[in-house]
Amino acid sequence: MLPDASPGRAPEPLRWPAVLWSTGAHFTLDLYMNTIPPLLPYLAQVQGLSLAETGLVLSAQSITASFLQPLAGLVLDRCGRPWVMAASLVYTAVLVSLIGLFPAYSTLLVLFTLAGLGSSLLHPLGSVTATRAAGSQPGLAVSIYSTGGNLGFALGPAFAVPLVAHFGLQALVYLLPIGLLYAASFLWVRHALPGAKPASSEKGRARPVLADRPPRWGALALLNVVSWLRAWAQFIVIAYFPYHFINQGYPVTVAGPLMSTFLLAGTVGTFAAGFLADHLGRRGVVTGSLLLSLAATWISLTARGAFAWAGIAVLGAALHALMPVSIVIAQELAPRQAGLAAGMMMGLAFGLGGLCTPLTGFLADTYGLATALASFYPIVGLALLLFLALPAEGRQGNSLPSDLKASG
Repeated sequence: MLPDASPGRAPEPLRWPAVLWSTGAHFTLDLYMNTIPPLLPYLAQVQGLSLAETGLVLSAQSITASFLQPLAGLVLDRCGRPWVMAASLVYTAVLVSLIGLFPAYSTLLVLFTLAGLGSSLLHPLGSVTATRAAGSQPGLAVSIYSTGGNLGFALGPAFAVPLVAHFGLQALVYLLPIGLLYAASFLWVRHALPGAKPASSEKGRARPVLADRPPRWGALALLNVVSWLRAWAQFIVIAYFPYHFINQGYPVTVAGPLMSTFLLAGTVGTFAAGFLADHLGRRGVVTGSLLLSLAATWISLTARGAFAWAGIAVLGAALHALMPVSIVIAQELAPRQAGLAAGMMMGLAFGLGGLCTPLTGFLADTYGLATALASFYPIVGLALLLFLALPAEGRQGNSLPSDLKASG
């Protein structure tokens, strides 16, 4: 049974061309957005940059790429169209490629910060496109969309680092055709993409009750806090768990394979979560994922060898599983502000989680690494309690009304 199907209506099919194209756009954009961060140590060495200067690049870019997503989503709810995704890809591809031709620090800072605007536009619009093309399977559609971004983010360094190592920073311009060609493919699929701006009515079709209800801002804000805490927990794993493994006798190079395990398992969890949510219910998937992440953390921090690595893999799958399900629930809490809702879950929550990471570092410096890592438990525990405090309807969600799935 599909628990989120509208009562009295036959299940609607998933529109694969729209979901797959928006997923490819997400993949391409995140590939560009994660080409520069792994190159910062190289740039720091070549240009004599301080850690503060390289940190400023990431901080400035996070403002435009993450914190502006809700605002971008709000604008797109009013006037968004599918072509904005293609335009965002061209915009981002050009700016990132230009960094290779103008590598001075001031230019790098400006170009990469401006490139973040493309991320703020495409992320909420792409998720809304996937949801409105989802038919009766919104969880699966958003999971596929999110998986594309995860893969692009993971492969960005694999494209950029070898390219720059062999041909120099100017070789970034060779990445430009990827974005341009994918954006051009929009011309072939544009008629299959639903619009971001919801139709107010459809001839011959009654307006569903959900479409007439006002947004549930309180529940949406509470869900955003849950997503914020999840993002904070994820940053703790990425930033500080490698130190635990190093203290256990692993070489300092363990950080690379450890994070690859975490992120690749996260891709599996992202994809599986939507399918399970559509069939088993979203409340169970979110609650189970949070509980599983607590257990997996305990295993990864107390076990040795293969069991510790297995704990990291399960932890990656569990934490990433929350993202697509929370996006769908958020969009259903505010169906006519779906872009804003997606921007809150994908951008604002992620950015806030990143801002909290230095607090964990302060704990590590002041009270020791073990205390900092143990902070994972109350953070995720609080996220679980807040999610359970959501009204049952807010936890489970309802399918997006049909008039919000109309083509724009």
